[in-house]
Amino acid sequence: MDGTDDGLLTLRVRADALDDLPFGVLRLGLDGRIRGVNREAARLAGPELEPGAMLRALPFDADSAARLDSEIHRRHHAQRASAYALTLQRVDLGPGVRVHLKVVGLPEYDACGALAGSLGFIEDCTLERAGLAIHAAIGAADDCEQLLDSLADQLGEVMHLDAMLVSMISEDRSAVRLLHSRPAGAVSRTWGWWPMPELVRVDLDQLASPRIDAVAELFAREPYAALARDDEATRRFIADGWRHMLRRPVWRDGALAAVLTLLRREDRAFGAADAARLERLPVGEAVNVALALDRQRALEFELDLIDNMSQAAGNLSDVARLLVDGLRRTRGWDHVSLFRVDHDEGVVSLVHQSAEAGAALPPDYRQALGSGVLGEVALWGRAVRLGDVGTAARDESGVRGTVSAMCLPVPGEPVRWILNLESSKSHAFAQAEQHSIERTLKVAGLILGRSWALEFNSAVLDTVADAVIQTTAGGEIQAVNPACEALLGCARGTLLGRGLATLISAPGPEPDPPGYAERLVAMPRLLSSEVELRAADGGHVPVLLSGASLPAQIGGKVYVASDLRFRREAQRMDALRHVYAQVANEIRVPLSLASTYLRSQAAEGGHGADVLDKSLRQLVRADLSLERVARLALTPENGELPLRVVSLDQLAAQLHDDLPLRQQQTVQVLPDPLAPPVLAAPPELAFCASSLLAFLLRMRAQDDRIRIRVDASHAQPRLCFELADEHGEPSPTRLVPRSDDEREFALAEGVVRTLMRRMRGQLVLQQHAGLSIALRLSAAEGA
Repeated sequence: MDGTDDGLLTLRVRADALDDLPFGVLRLGLDGRIRGVNREAARLAGPELEPGAMLRALPFDADSAARLDSEIHRRHHAQRASAYALTLQRVDLGPGVRVHLKVVGLPEYDACGALAGSLGFIEDCTLERAGLAIHAAIGAADDCEQLLDSLADQLGEVMHLDAMLVSMISEDRSAVRLLHSRPAGAVSRTWGWWPMPELVRVDLDQLASPRIDAVAELFAREPYAALARDDEATRRFIADGWRHMLRRPVWRDGALAAVLTLLRREDRAFGAADAARLERLPVGEAVNVALALDRQRALEFELDLIDNMSQAAGNLSDVARLLVDGLRRTRGWDHVSLFRVDHDEGVVSLVHQSAEAGAALPPDYRQALGSGVLGEVALWGRAVRLGDVGTAARDESGVRGTVSAMCLPVPGEPVRWILNLESSKSHAFAQAEQHSIERTLKVAGLILGRSWALEFNSAVLDTVADAVIQTTAGGEIQAVNPACEALLGCARGTLLGRGLATLISAPGPEPDPPGYAERLVAMPRLLSSEVELRAADGGHVPVLLSGASLPAQIGGKVYVASDLRFRREAQRMDALRHVYAQVANEIRVPLSLASTYLRSQAAEGGHGADVLDKSLRQLVRADLSLERVARLALTPENGELPLRVVSLDQLAAQLHDDLPLRQQQTVQVLPDPLAPPVLAAPPELAFCASSLLAFLLRMRAQDDRIRIRVDASHAQPRLCFELADEHGEPSPTRLVPRSDDEREFALAEGVVRTLMRRMRGQLVLQQHAGLSIALRLSAAEGA
């Protein structure tokens, strides 16, 4: 190496010494022709790089060609060194292969110091660039497929490949799953795990580093020769024309997690340099991140599926549809179905299915609980996998084209649901697949159970005879069942949002006490209470209302209203039974008395006028009892009776006249000439008055007198029956609680009150100033 005064440096080396350098050296003349290259430069640029060839004739990409021209021109003009990058398309290495070069160029001078050309130093940065690109893809990745596509793009620039496959290996080395295929149709893709033959697993155990294989040679020896003979998918793989493969194991936590496979169709074997490049690139890191993204994608699918099913939890059919359709869409199985187990009837019936066209079960499909795979799963509560249903006589699903199946119980005790999966491929379901589905079914089972409970509760509410009303804590109606709509004659929409207190009133015709309904609604727990609910037609429905606050996590209250109309009708019928018994007694007594009077007269032979009078009156009383019975049987139960104008004075006088002479002495009639006529049904009014008079005659004390008084001092005239002593003062005789007299009065009271109500009247009982029972009626206007 010699230096000169003008700054030129003379470098003298042997040409063969340049071949020892680890980087490329290229000499270029001013005419653009190559004057010399070392061995590394020839390796990087390919066979077209040879002395005498034009540098611009090399297959640079468009950007690199333009950059090369610019850099050489500037170097010759400014006579300065420069550094730049070039990309060379190495078609000789295969379609798409590129070599990325880092070039440092400087001017070269002759012995006289004149510019003679350029000297270039070339370094291969292809792997460095690919590694940076893969790391960038890893950093930006949020999708498994996108990341592995980027990895395939970078590998395709480093070496020739026709396809890249990434296969996942299950933790127990029992199953394999094709995670990615580039291009997408390179091999038959599956979403599920496939059982790994034991012989293949043993072979993979020896895959500790990248391995190069010729496909024909690989499948000509065991353990793969058996696959080539017996496995349809392997035969299709060989028939597709793949000739060479390069496999690289990917490890995670010391265990084989996946295998990356590069395939070539042309007869160009992968070499040791290809395997070394694959080892230098961050392939394992990219595949592990892709595996993590795949697990995230599976988790997101499960979460989305669970979220969708949760939103549909009120409808069992929708939950079943989302589960079945979602699994088949993501897993790609031929047939997915959900069955319900009915232990009471001993059958398994189809709930929902998703299947290939023409391969569906009948919509009403059901089978006996004790037969087939479904029955086995239902009875034992454990999953069943069938690699070949043709060899399993217990399968009864009957789906056309099914070769393998997996049947899983949805967690629950007892088993209530069964998920059935079927495939047209043999041994399509691995243990890893089973674990994956079981994880989903743990949550799906809870949602199915909740949906079943909601539909059951809804069915109960829809069919229960009592009205159920749900309100807020403040009493605003939030929900009602159909029985409530029918009870009140109101559509659900007209009830929602209303205050329950606006529907409640106290029983009976009297005005409600102030704040009555509001106090009931404000109670945290309402014991069974008789109230009336206002119906849509303005009427009042008697109900037995009870209510309670719901748990704090639910909030609000729930009320149950039982219609009392039917119960009261039953009570009325029971009261009528007693009334009829009383009437029969009333008939028997006067007839017996009349018979006694007549026999006595016949025996004594005395004057019979008084006896005949008594007997006649007793027979009239018996006839009135029979008339009441007939009238009660023929009159509508709740309608208003046919009313006519009746004189209370005449009725009082008639009651007195109908009594035997001896009883007439104990009864006093006090008419009111100013009393207006009233509206009433004469037979029923006479029955009510006679019943009250007969009751007082039986319960009065020995010295008591009975006053039948017409009272017109009120807005509504009254016919009063009162007890008085021998001095005309109110009698001390009273109805004593739990006495025989009170029980006797209670027997007829319900009937009398009902009849009075149907005559626009009322029965009034008071004892504060002596016992007084009154029949209050409406005055006949204009009479």
